[in-house]
Amino acid sequence: ICLASLSDLAVLIKDHEELIISKVKEVVVMGGVLPIDSHDKLLPDTAYNNNCDMEAAKFVYESCQKLRVPTVTLSRWTAYGCPVRPELLDELARTEHMVATNIRKKSKESIDQLWKKVVLPPNDPGREKLPSRCDAKWFYQTFIGEELPTEVPKTSVWSQVQKLNMYDPLAVLICVSSYRSSHFRCREKVVKGVSHLVVGVCEQENGIRNRAALFDEYSALFLYAMQATLHEPKIHLNY
Repeated sequence: ICLASLSDLAVLIKDHEELIISKVKEVVVMGGVLPIDSHDKLLPDTAYNNNCDMEAAKFVYESCQKLRVPTVTLSRWTAYGCPVRPELLDELARTEHMVATNIRKKSKESIDQLWKKVVLPPNDPGREKLPSRCDAKWFYQTFIGEELPTEVPKTSVWSQVQKLNMYDPLAVLICVSSYRSSHFRCREKVVKGVSHLVVGVCEQENGIRNRAALFDEYSALFLYAMQATLHEPKIHLNY
């Protein structure tokens, strides 16, 4: 499973191609691909994880298809389709688990850092690898659910945030076949006789079967994981 840049996987494939062929059942990527019907093979799009090292992303997709290693790509459209409210992080933090409290803290820091980047001009180096489409208007629509106002915050925007996208947890869920079949709709692209799956091909087709059921599933798993490692009695979500 690849949750960030594909740089490391690209190196692994270059150095240990036979190992990849013999041992890897499939490669799950949190990222994105160009429209699957527009080319005869899968090509990475400008998803942030791809953008961090586009050459590596192209190499990984090209290699997996050439070596006949199946891929599963989960796109941002799926994450956008099943967000959580920040209050869920508050509920999880009630367990007093250090991971839960750290997630809440880091989520606020990450959102505020992202806000500082999106308000910069498109060519500003401070944006780092952020795609040009990720501007202040996109931020408000994605995380606040509103159009960009005339007056925008100059510091923290956390208090206005209504939606957080669970990119990595959804990618982990889709690795489990029972969760994949229960909660996701996959589009298939066959290359050299091998099936490659894409979940969330566009905004209108985000690959989620039932948003409420998926949210209940992963929020319950979050809570169970925190409680189980602490050996604490169950806390019921009020969210």
